[in-house]
Amino acid sequence: MSFREIPVNKPELQAIYRAHGETKIRAVLQKFYAAMAEDVLIGFFFTGKDLHSIAERQGDFLMRAMGAVPSYSGKAPADAHTELAPILSGHFDRRLVVLEAVLKAEGFSEAETRAWIGFENAFRDAIVVS
Repeated sequence: MSFREIPVNKPELQAIYRAHGETKIRAVLQKFYAAMAEDVLIGFFFTGKDLHSIAERQGDFLMRAMGAVPSYSGKAPADAHTELAPILSGHFDRRLVVLEAVLKAEGFSEAETRAWIGFENAFRDAIVVS
């Protein structure tokens, strides 16, 4: 079974979608990727990359996880990062710090922020190089 076919039952993510909607979530992702690109610790991962497209693909992935769409046709998280420099634990941690700051700035509650970050953190082992 492909990961794309695994049923998603993430009520906390579905609640974020219901509270904020697709337009806001996608706008948050655009801000998030712009903030990461500007970050002194992880910005180099985004040099020369199309941030808008990356954020859109991440949005497609999140829309699936949030129950807004029935399927996702993009790459698995591990496969989407194979052409980058090795992503270390500290890089991944920094990504989550930037995400938290963006979510708070955009008015997401503490519970929503924890749920979103928890979802992102679930992919740590697939992305981080040991």
